[in-house]
Amino acid sequence: MNAGIRSKRLFVSLAVLALGAALAAATATAGRSVGAPIGIGGLEGVAAQGGPDFMDGMRVATAEINKSGGINGRRLTLKLFPTGGTPEGAASAYRAAAGNKSIVGAFLGAGGALAVRALSPTVKMPFIAASGNDAIDRPIAKYVFSNSAGYEYATSSLVYAVKKLGVKSVAAIHYDTDFSSQIVSALKNRCKTLGCTVTDVESASAGASVDQLIPQLTKMKDSKADAYYIESLNPNAMAAARQLGMFDKPVIAEQWLTVPGLAVACAANCVGVVFGAHKCVDRAVLPASDPVVAICKTYVAQWDAYFQNKKPYSQFSIYGRDAVYTFAAAARKVLNAKKPLTRDNVVAAMETFKKGDLATTHGNIITSPKNHRLTGTWTEAYVDSVVTVKNGVPSWAPAPKADLAGATP
Repeated sequence: MNAGIRSKRLFVSLAVLALGAALAAATATAGRSVGAPIGIGGLEGVAAQGGPDFMDGMRVATAEINKSGGINGRRLTLKLFPTGGTPEGAASAYRAAAGNKSIVGAFLGAGGALAVRALSPTVKMPFIAASGNDAIDRPIAKYVFSNSAGYEYATSSLVYAVKKLGVKSVAAIHYDTDFSSQIVSALKNRCKTLGCTVTDVESASAGASVDQLIPQLTKMKDSKADAYYIESLNPNAMAAARQLGMFDKPVIAEQWLTVPGLAVACAANCVGVVFGAHKCVDRAVLPASDPVVAICKTYVAQWDAYFQNKKPYSQFSIYGRDAVYTFAAAARKVLNAKKPLTRDNVVAAMETFKKGDLATTHGNIITSPKNHRLTGTWTEAYVDSVVTVKNGVPSWAPAPKADLAGATP
């Protein structure tokens, strides 16, 4: 065989090998995301405030988005930063997340969001909070958004008590979280429009014992109120109220009791407590035609699959779930507009959600530069509910006379 023929055969062999390598690379690329991963930060609070529950929602949502192809072919990554449950820890975690250049935004459930808001003009990273405090996003701060309601968590059960039960007065006890700090003003302001009065207000530590809470609850009882608002973050308050015989009148609260640990700790002591609960809580008995109920059923099925039915569903996880889908939708808007995926561009995208762009467990999201609230209406997502116990296990159901279409805040 002459040298020319050998050279031609060698050339063909090399060409075939190169083509095979190219096809293999293309096939491998098709199974991977295209472009750098897009990071989201989860600022994880302590268990007593539902911190891990919020993060679990982020985990499930991240997995679902990646299963569906990611964000324009780019994988989503979730990185967690512990807060220690303090405002200072939340601020430190926010700084740490911002130091990771791949992260386009961060989410915090539980305490410390007000501290992060104060830091946000310096750190300049998009931040979503689910603290339940209206001061998080009102007035507007450029980098700060809220995907929870605010005063409505306290007033929904108050409206129910006044309109459905004929209550004319209420006494209240609250604790020391971001959400807790606005309970009193929310109740008093709503009573002005409802025609009710607040007869007594007490404050205590979220970790106070039954014995420590007896004096405050006794004052509430002595105020002769028609109903008692007992913030349910501390189950010992409900136990103390039982000891004092306060459940002969309506007891109302907010949805702390949908945190599995708190519900189990409170158990029989919380039977009959009414609060404005998210529709995911009552998804099994609410109309399947309700758009939020449909999203809830899908999400809970995803939760069960992700955790292989080994972890009970946590209601507070919806906020983490919604935060991930919101950041993903904003990043997709930026990429579709062929703009660089900067944090400022993500903020701008989060300010332009129109009805139909993004539906979460909190309804249809509508935002603007003057509205950073990432929720629909309260009625879209919440229904007045009551705590029950079956075979020693806490559960929830729509309260008697509750409007299944949604509660009034």
